[in-house]
Amino acid sequence: MVSQGIPEETGYIIFLFAATLALVITLRLVISPRDPRPTPEKKAPFESGQIASGPGRTRFIIQYYPYILMFVVYDVIAMFLFAWALDLRALGASGTVPVLTFMVVALVPLAYALHLAGQRENW
Repeated sequence: MVSQGIPEETGYIIFLFAATLALVITLRLVISPRDPRPTPEKKAPFESGQIASGPGRTRFIIQYYPYILMFVVYDVIAMFLFAWALDLRALGASGTVPVLTFMVVALVPLAYALHLAGQRENW
């Protein structure tokens, strides 16, 4: 019985793959913009309606990159803490102790980063 169903399932998977591929190709052809009369002026890169000036690639100062990452991480932590706080009464002590442990573990690196931010020679 099982061996009879395998070719049907394989055919179904192949059909789904082919249908998805056909849909992606069709949507790309329909949605992608086409210019009937391209000119060099139309193909020129621009910034806010003006011709680009200077190199296309610039060097970014990543001095604040760790702080941006910390913001994102602690923003997600705040989201989880908000969800936990909404159900605080139902969880009781069995749900509070792990969250407090998690908060201590999460706040230690934040305290260290703030300590490093206070040192003038790191900037």
